[in-house]
Amino acid sequence: MCDPMDPIDVCGCGDIGYLTTRKIPIDLAHGVGYIDNVPVYHCQATSCQEYTLPPEVSRRLEDIAEEMERTQTLKATYTGTSPRESSSGLQNHQQTLLEAFTLKFRNRVYEDAQVIFVVPGEAVFLQSTLENSEFYVLRYEDDNSGASGLWFSLSKFYYEEPNLTYEDFLDWSESGYIKEIGRVVIDDVEDTLIDEFGDWAVNS
Repeated sequence: MCDPMDPIDVCGCGDIGYLTTRKIPIDLAHGVGYIDNVPVYHCQATSCQEYTLPPEVSRRLEDIAEEMERTQTLKATYTGTSPRESSSGLQNHQQTLLEAFTLKFRNRVYEDAQVIFVVPGEAVFLQSTLENSEFYVLRYEDDNSGASGLWFSLSKFYYEEPNLTYEDFLDWSESGYIKEIGRVVIDDVEDTLIDEFGDWAVNS
């Protein structure tokens, strides 16, 4: 089993790159093909077309390309170093993607809320810019009643003490009231937060 990839590296444009997946083109002897679900580092800017491939992914793409040429296909889906990749290896890859996904929200300031801290792979905490005691938490839900994909819950709570930390939240949540606003699949999280809090800009 291979080690999990780092959740953060460098995008092809030179900015911080967060591990994500995308479809990439690949030149084959019989034409231009595409491989879906390829792990890449990308800066998350919608205007940026650059990305960086982790070294182990580059090596694996060569094997996939050879297989595509052998079978004369133009489409494939990225798999790990072996078709028989263990479930623990897949879990490590999923955890790394979750860490990268949550880390990219660091320092975000929306119109009505700002991210105060991130627990990589687990949660993103936001504080209302309209009411200091109003907080929100976006949490990864490991079990979502058999629904496919990676799911998050978005919840709201009120906390009166200053300088909320993750440890504070865990202690407080044992008896405090948290209202779940809804659950959303990972691909829709960005739009959901914009709908809830307005547009965002990186807090410098």
